[in-house]
Amino acid sequence: MSSQQQASERLQSRLVWLGIRVPFLLTLLMMLAGVAAVLMLPAPEQVALVADAMLILLVLCPAVVLLFALLIGALALIVLLRRWGTRARSPLRRLEALTASAHQRVDGWLSGVDGHVLDWVVRLEPLRSLLTLFDAPAQNSENEADL
Repeated sequence: MSSQQQASERLQSRLVWLGIRVPFLLTLLMMLAGVAAVLMLPAPEQVALVADAMLILLVLCPAVVLLFALLIGALALIVLLRRWGTRARSPLRRLEALTASAHQRVDGWLSGVDGHVLDWVVRLEPLRSLLTLFDAPAQNSENEADL
C-alpha cells in the first residue's frame, strides 16, 4: 500500500473517531454538568431550575439520549468492520474474477446459440409459406364499406 493511501486511511480513521467521540463527550459533559450543578447549588429553587432545564433539554432533544446508545453500537461496528474489511478483499476479488469468467463463457455460449438459430431460420424459410396455407383469406375493409 502506498504512503498516500495510508495517509488517506489515517485521515479517514481520525475523522470517523472524531465524529464518534465528540457527540459522546458532549453528552457525557452535559450529564456531568447537570449533576455538578445540582450538588453545588444550596437552595431548592436553584436545583429546581437546573432540573427543569435538564428536563426541557432531554424532552426537546431526545436524540441526544437515543443516539448515545447508537454511537456506542457504531463504534463497535466500526472496529469489527475494520477487521473484516481487510479479510474480505481477497475473497471478493476472487468472486469478481469468477463472475467475469462466467460472463465470458455464457456470452460465448449465447453467441453460438444465436448462430444456430439463425442457421435454422434461413433453412426453414421456404417452409414459411406453408404456415399460412390454411389461413382464412384477408378481407379488404374497402370492399366491406362498398357493400
